[in-house]
Amino acid sequence: MALTRPSVEGPGFVQLVQKANEVVERLESHRWDFDKAPEVYAKTAAADVLAKEIVHMFDGMRVTRIGRLVMGGVGTHFNLMGPIPSHGEFKITDDTVVDDINQQLGTHGLLDLPEFRELGTPQKVEFYNYGLFYDLKDLVRWLVLHGAGCFPSTLESMVRHFAAGSVVQNNMYRAAIPSQVPEKPAVMQARCMSLSFTTRVMEWMDKPLFGGLNPNTIHVEYLLTPGRTDLSHPYLKPDIETTVNLGGQRFHLRRFTGITPKDAVRGPHIPPEGQSTQG
Repeated sequence: MALTRPSVEGPGFVQLVQKANEVVERLESHRWDFDKAPEVYAKTAAADVLAKEIVHMFDGMRVTRIGRLVMGGVGTHFNLMGPIPSHGEFKITDDTVVDDINQQLGTHGLLDLPEFRELGTPQKVEFYNYGLFYDLKDLVRWLVLHGAGCFPSTLESMVRHFAAGSVVQNNMYRAAIPSQVPEKPAVMQARCMSLSFTTRVMEWMDKPLFGGLNPNTIHVEYLLTPGRTDLSHPYLKPDIETTVNLGGQRFHLRRFTGITPKDAVRGPHIPPEGQSTQG
């Protein structure tokens, strides 16, 4: 989502925090009925995950995800948030596993898909001001403080993730060459993100939530396991199955590709969230 106040330093900081606290207290007193604080709602759609290329390594005891997201945005400053297990280890990394796999397969990852090539060359951006939210109160305070706004469906999704024992990680980023045209958003790509957590069952990523720019996401995802597996992806089809060598270890690989609709996509003739349906 886009930030209307990317910086909150300066003499007005205390007043901004007080106003954010007032909104949070109002919501909390109304049991998080977001209609009681419409200023929390995003007024305009501004950012979406357009594509992702992710490696999932699973050995029966731990999942490690390493990959890149490609974002589209209208405006200058943005934030990217998503749930992660509370015991997970998250970091920004220069890991080359995605490139190493493509080199061995003789493939080009997302560039193999014509829909991705149509987006153009992404501009490089850096994530900064990384943070974690442990409950809805802190998350909403941050959104109000930065003027980011949020769609009700996103907030409702985060409520469910908090209730399930997850935390929400958040990164900020800004466009080097901004766009103000929704039909031609700035296309941006940051360094790889890595998440590792213990689990005895394979856990895939949730679909991105709709941010208003593009209702679909382009995927290239790789599953690496120590031995052969018939594990399937919940919403993508496999197109390559082989073995690769990484760090002196041999892995069985299944590649899944496709284009999927985002979660929380509004149907036809449905106005933006937070706006009255009367009129």
